[in-house]
Amino acid sequence: MKKISFIFILLILCINVFAQTVTLTFTGNRCGERVQLDSVVITNFTRNWTETIYWPDTVLTITNGTGIDNYSGNGEFGLSQNNPNPFNGTTDVYLTLTNTGTVTLEIVDVNGQMVVETFHETSLPIGTHQFRISLSAAGTYIMTAHQNGEKSSIKMVNHGGNNGNGIESMDIVKTPYYEAPTTPTPKSGTRGNITQPFNYGDWMDYVGYHTFGGVKLESEHIGGAQGPSQTHQLSFTNDMAGIDFSSFAISCPDAPTVTDIDGHVYNTIQIGQQCWMKENLRTTRYADNTIIPVGSTDSYTEPYRYAPNGDESNVLYYGFLYNWPAVMNGAESSNTNPSGVQGVCPTGWHVPSYAEWWQLTQYVKSIPWYLCDCNTDNIAKALASPTGWDNSTSTCAVGNTPSSNNATGFSALPAGNYNGSYSSFGGYEAFGSCAFFWSATSPDYISLSSGYAIAHLYYYNESAGYSVRCLRD
Repeated sequence: MKKISFIFILLILCINVFAQTVTLTFTGNRCGERVQLDSVVITNFTRNWTETIYWPDTVLTITNGTGIDNYSGNGEFGLSQNNPNPFNGTTDVYLTLTNTGTVTLEIVDVNGQMVVETFHETSLPIGTHQFRISLSAAGTYIMTAHQNGEKSSIKMVNHGGNNGNGIESMDIVKTPYYEAPTTPTPKSGTRGNITQPFNYGDWMDYVGYHTFGGVKLESEHIGGAQGPSQTHQLSFTNDMAGIDFSSFAISCPDAPTVTDIDGHVYNTIQIGQQCWMKENLRTTRYADNTIIPVGSTDSYTEPYRYAPNGDESNVLYYGFLYNWPAVMNGAESSNTNPSGVQGVCPTGWHVPSYAEWWQLTQYVKSIPWYLCDCNTDNIAKALASPTGWDNSTSTCAVGNTPSSNNATGFSALPAGNYNGSYSSFGGYEAFGSCAFFWSATSPDYISLSSGYAIAHLYYYNESAGYSVRCLRD
């Protein structure tokens, strides 16, 4: 392990002798799916500067002062090693000045023959300056910079070129990093190309931001010693606890509410291409004004409604439980999409078929923000309300950190069921633990449980009393 660490440090030191532009490309990711990055914040802790790039830009190019060997924080006069080296006719070199003044640059071959010389009569400021070198003949050369009695030399190897011999100033000046950097100006609509001081091995930090459902989400921070150009994948964490998902919920644009025959008003929620009621149905009558009787027993044939857990005070929040005959109101079973069964629903709305419940679950599975632990089976939390559920210690279960529930806004409530009594199939109390919703497909239903991460699609008998959610026609 020590040997590997030594090799890595040696590699960084070797890289440092070459100056080159560093291009950082950023991508956003959650659960293996790419997500759009609204912005990326880049911090160089070594040089004490921060830059932000904004969508649609996902690339930051650091074009100056990169990898300058002689300019490593000691404020010394000197040339950096040229990059590339060896080169084919053209290469770049950086010169760090610690004093303002004129500069002479010269290049000689191994025989001491002057190949090119330039004298900058104008006084150059303190900082780092970039020059482009052109040499036509193959060979080894020595380049030397002179200023105020100081000199610095580097060795260069050229494989040949056809651009002639010359030294061209690139007119780029880099202020030494030990001077206080200015606050960067946010960029929008242009690819990030900065001139902040930077050397290979600088300690960097990168963090991305993505907006989902009006909520600004932050990626995990990544960073370390930055080397050559690289693509950084910014991952958004699986832990959604603490996020207020209420702003994720989007009402159906053309039907933000729906009113039943009793005058009860329900909020709606748009999930994918479907417009759902966001609350459990609590009507006492069909749309034709026919009363739905209150049940005191279960029945395969007579329509009944039941108060959750046998308590009328629960109806306002949890809605009624209805048996299959009450839900269908004489209609035949349907598994079409849409079902075409109005049943107990208000006019313009219908009882969702198994196929429509399937459409909902498949859509939720396709959105990485709705998944717990990035598992496409674990969607129950995304559908469940953040309140009312019994506690659970099972990972990704509805009752485990319920504050992270309801990413879809569907707001499923644990109203339990009625099956001759108000307990679940296992004999434990279902109220507070389970949510059951009828489909129009005989007699299938979807269920959520406080102790499970999966939304189950089941088949059971028609006498049971379950909750109802209606879909817009």
